[in-house]
Amino acid sequence: MADITGYTGPYDAGDDKRDPDGYSCVVSNDEQSLFITRYDVSAPSRVIETFLELGKQSNLVTLPEELGKGGISDFDIRLYPYRRASAWFRCGSDNSLIAITVKRNPARDQDHDLIQLMEIAQRRFAEMFKCQPGGPPQG
Repeated sequence: MADITGYTGPYDAGDDKRDPDGYSCVVSNDEQSLFITRYDVSAPSRVIETFLELGKQSNLVTLPEELGKGGISDFDIRLYPYRRASAWFRCGSDNSLIAITVKRNPARDQDHDLIQLMEIAQRRFAEMFKCQPGGPPQG
């Protein structure tokens, strides 16, 4: 956590509740969120299209194609800076979405970190839902 976000103080992890269609987990301190993950088992294309459109004004970096359609960009929540990777990808017959958000840390190459985290997240997603990840969704 400290390497990616630069934050070295105390923090709390959210509960571990899953929902059949989506799930999110937030790691935060008393002041702000530090690390947020979210997935949707079956997500419409408009979700990633909106993310990519907003990302164009916020330092957008396109994800490698093998991770699906998506990108990495900056945004702020209540004046706190974040960097988020979102990927819309095929897993089995579903078009799924994973988003990973971290507190921005200019001292690190967070694009590299987020790409690695997305690879791990998609691999774990495929194990959880017993599907084969397959890059960008069709259609």
